[in-house]
Amino acid sequence: MSPIMAADTARIQYHQLLGSDILGKSPKVDILLQRREGAAWTDAQRARLPDGIRDSTAAHVLIEFKYAESVTEDGILQLLAYDLFYRQERNLSEEQTLPVLLSARTPRRSRLDEWRFEETQQGVFRTSLPIAERLLLLTLNRLPATSNNAMVKLYASRERERDAAFDALDRHVFEESPELCAYVLGLMQALKAKGKSNMAETLTPEKVMEYGKRIQELIIEAGTPEQRLAGLSPGEILAGLKSAERRELLRL
Repeated sequence: MSPIMAADTARIQYHQLLGSDILGKSPKVDILLQRREGAAWTDAQRARLPDGIRDSTAAHVLIEFKYAESVTEDGILQLLAYDLFYRQERNLSEEQTLPVLLSARTPRRSRLDEWRFEETQQGVFRTSLPIAERLLLLTLNRLPATSNNAMVKLYASRERERDAAFDALDRHVFEESPELCAYVLGLMQALKAKGKSNMAETLTPEKVMEYGKRIQELIIEAGTPEQRLAGLSPGEILAGLKSAERRELLRL
């Protein structure tokens, strides 16, 4: 190949590189929380948000969840890239977004020191590295077992921490959402059954709901009539009866 042809080939390859799609497909963060109204979270919202996030004024919270894998430099850079792309796409300032790395496992102290992470409150870490100082790291095994942390702490890698989170769950949430109650029951059963396996590969939200609804059915089936009716108002009891059963009850 002549030098001229080689140069032409190099230019063609260079132009091809400039026009190539670096990402291949649009990156997706695991969880996106958006506050649609107000300059701060309401008290009701803060009661459902974990430490660190609940005190942020950012209206857009991007959460990357590491369940089976450890926190790595690549994971940190990936989340920072998600945050950058998200802000560019929506024309947002740095103050309007909060990138959060949620880790089921507890990173080694040596790694945290290497990345200059300091624990600002229990389970909440921030770094002094200028490029990542906006990033928040939450370690689920260290987050306190309080009601606002309970939903995320259910995914902690240590069983005793998951059990503590289950005990801390706000029972009013279950009253408001039977579907959420079923999901939590199914999740606890699945985590106990699967142990430390990769849940992302072996379990789906649909399967978790299936487990939870079956557990609810077994609880109801195993209960005495008094236990099944406990906590129900007369109206709720009547609503659960068929038309013929309600008419028979009214004739008593």
